[in-house]
Amino acid sequence: MKTCVQGASDPNGLVLNNPEQQLSPDIIEALSLRRAAHLDILELHNQSDLSPDIRKKLLESKQLLYRTVVETTGLDIEKFNAELYDIATEKNHQIANSLKLRINRWQGWRDRVGIVPPMVVVFPPPAVTDHSFWWAQTAVSSIAPDTRADFRDDGLHFFGGPKVNNYDGEMHTSFGATALFALQPERIPTSASGWFMSSPHVEIFGGIVAFAPDWDLIQGNGIASCNLVLRQTVFQWKFGQSGPVAGIVNQAESNEQWIYLKNTGYSRHANMPGFKPIPPVGFHESQFNRNEQLMAEIEVRFDIYLNTTGALLWCDPEVLLRNFQWPLVPV
Repeated sequence: MKTCVQGASDPNGLVLNNPEQQLSPDIIEALSLRRAAHLDILELHNQSDLSPDIRKKLLESKQLLYRTVVETTGLDIEKFNAELYDIATEKNHQIANSLKLRINRWQGWRDRVGIVPPMVVVFPPPAVTDHSFWWAQTAVSSIAPDTRADFRDDGLHFFGGPKVNNYDGEMHTSFGATALFALQPERIPTSASGWFMSSPHVEIFGGIVAFAPDWDLIQGNGIASCNLVLRQTVFQWKFGQSGPVAGIVNQAESNEQWIYLKNTGYSRHANMPGFKPIPPVGFHESQFNRNEQLMAEIEVRFDIYLNTTGALLWCDPEVLLRNFQWPLVPV
């Protein structure tokens, strides 16, 4: 029997809660504030290298420079700029449309025959002797422009993706989710050495497609890149006057370049890995209180960078994320 139901939309994204592991209102509020702070950090991380005003001034300076050079040849600089813009816009528009059409066809075929191992993700309540982190909540932590997320029986699905539409534009963005798990005090194992290891994994199916435009005289390099960021944070709630605060026990993070295209003028598809280990976290019993439950937060995030008009990265035909429960192991 499925043990997860869709919860209300959080201000920071779509949230799925486990009805068999109810979170208290103060913890729910603390999680919401924690996600909001995380999104603020991501927003700072995803800010463009140059502000729109500076990019506009830089573009105008480039055009002035090219105007000086081109006018010595007797060419019409306004016509020259317009033709460059029209060519780049039309080419990238046609490429984007053809990729969307292909993805839509592939999605329809996938729905008919299936390309992902069929299953219903369940999170059964653990027994007292089970030392597994028990799933409590999954939240969409970040969502890129024109990207959609949907909780289904087999996991969290992402569709669509971002595309740079403005001339000489760039975009830093991301999409992903965090999942929260709990290990109650009575189920925390004993360790002769005092050391423990938390080694979760996820499954990620589907793929992404990226398109990097050719180098452009005015816009410069056409870039489409995507990194897969995986993070595990083990913590315990600490309660103060301002409410619950996450006290970090230990955490680990990895950042893997998944696709990178520069000035290619063509698209490339990258498959998702299927089984994917999350960076393991080790810690000593002196770092936490055995009388309080241990929490583990798993983040899976795709960080995207696009530069120049037409640059894009889409789910091809989708990205499916599945989380699983795992045991805390004495070492």
